[in-house]
Amino acid sequence: MTKLDGSDPHDFPKSLNEEAARYEVEAEFGETMRVDLGPRIDSLPPPAPVGGNILEIMRWSLRLRYWAWRVATYEGLEPQVRIFVVYFDPKKTNTVTHSLGIEKGAIGVVNAFASEEMAGQNNVVIAHELAHTLGATDKYDPATTLPRHPEGYARPDAEPLYPQRFAELMGGRTPLSASEAKVPTSLNETIIGEATAREIHWLD
Repeated sequence: MTKLDGSDPHDFPKSLNEEAARYEVEAEFGETMRVDLGPRIDSLPPPAPVGGNILEIMRWSLRLRYWAWRVATYEGLEPQVRIFVVYFDPKKTNTVTHSLGIEKGAIGVVNAFASEEMAGQNNVVIAHELAHTLGATDKYDPATTLPRHPEGYARPDAEPLYPQRFAELMGGRTPLSASEAKVPTSLNETIIGEATAREIHWLD
């Protein structure tokens, strides 16, 4: 099992709280996001339908919410968002299925690699799906996985435009050219763009 980010789970939302401060989001208790780790869960969430229609996705969403209710053993504060992380052994699994975050029910399921070397990239995926539960939409082309310009770029007005230094969180990758992009290795390499900030109500 890997840690979220270093030895302190509260390090995980540090980058997101810094982004919130950049948008001058006021928090009642000094931080916009707080992360608490729940206990280990031995049962797996229901698998999402592959290429399913809207009805199948709705049925899966209901099954997921029921599963989340059934395995709820966390005794802390009532969470506003729940993200379940399923870890895979990278020595046995080369690729994992797509992670998902759903706004209705505020639940996310992240498929991650149980590797300290992958902890930073895992955090990016967790933050991406967390943003989905808050209403953010993907800002990349699903056919190519390349970020869409301008909303999927961290600095859409930069001159020169390439290479970008950061990845927009919902764009998913850092554009290096019009046809090439790289996966950020940590949340320190991502920012939340204005389009995403509006979707999660950090901007009017």
